[in-house]
Amino acid sequence: MGPTGSGKTTFIDHAIGSPDAGHGSTSYTKEVRTVRHPHSDGVRSIVLVDTPGCNNSFMTDFQVLAEIAWWLRSSYKKNIKLHGILYFHPISDHIIRETVSRNYTIFKALCGKDYCKNVIFVTTMWDQVSAETGSERERDLQSDFWRAMINLGSTTRRFKGTMESAWNIINSLSVPQAAERCPLQIQREMVEDYLPLQLTTAGRAITDRILSLVSDLKHLRKGPKRSSRTTRITITLTDDPTATQSAGTGIFNLSNPENCSVEGYQSALAHVIRALRAATGGPELVHLNYIRDAIGVCLDIALSIVPMTGTHHAFFQTVEIATLLINVIVEYVKQVTQERISADITTAISEFAK
Repeated sequence: MGPTGSGKTTFIDHAIGSPDAGHGSTSYTKEVRTVRHPHSDGVRSIVLVDTPGCNNSFMTDFQVLAEIAWWLRSSYKKNIKLHGILYFHPISDHIIRETVSRNYTIFKALCGKDYCKNVIFVTTMWDQVSAETGSERERDLQSDFWRAMINLGSTTRRFKGTMESAWNIINSLSVPQAAERCPLQIQREMVEDYLPLQLTTAGRAITDRILSLVSDLKHLRKGPKRSSRTTRITITLTDDPTATQSAGTGIFNLSNPENCSVEGYQSALAHVIRALRAATGGPELVHLNYIRDAIGVCLDIALSIVPMTGTHHAFFQTVEIATLLINVIVEYVKQVTQERISADITTAISEFAK
């Protein structure tokens, strides 16, 4: 596991003796990929599992987590437990980027404290830095960024870009008897505790970021007044399909949830789902990972509560969160760029107005 571009697939290619397999490819891993290969001892076989990274250009954090989680859930239900996890990090990175930090936070929540002893942090791309610089960055990672998991038993290794180096790292994993292997925290939560993905510790690590969006939106609203005119759209959740609304592109307000019936919520939810789907295609989200990921989570939640009945507050909260997401996008476009809002976002806004 590890961020996109950290060397996961390259490691597997070297381990199985195909170092040029991914050479020249501009695509990133988009799904869990298993590779069975004879162990270097000539007796056993080993299964290496490649995974997408949480800063994947093609997927949101929640989509990546879902892809990994469902594979882990399925394997655990078949009583298959992992020997260990290799977590990759490019030593060429001179700073800990936000996407890397976010990926690591989700990873910690996925593993849980009990599984840390089975984790090896693998640093890659040593050929891109001097030995002195690399060693200094490695010490910083060990003493700060990875310290919590290292204190719980995780270790570190260097991948030197060779088959020998790959197998030295693989063989450094302890191989306990099957009965002694423990599941990951997310496997226990989904299989033993029957928790849906969004309620697992890793899922909450992503959904909690929606609260940051709310804070960001409040900050935007408290900013200096703009000279340009802002058109205000009011969404009224009622059972009357002819309810009036102002036209245009601007800030959305929500009515009091106590004034709406279940049918009213369900009708609004249908528009919200269409709006969220439209919003995912907006180019405004290319550099707004927080919003893009939050939209993915919100859409999953919205779809999951469609068949429910009587859950007034669940409906309203989903609509409210979705509205905040669209507001952030609109404010971002107004304050950061002078470009016209894209057709996808315009469609999303239109759906909210309905």
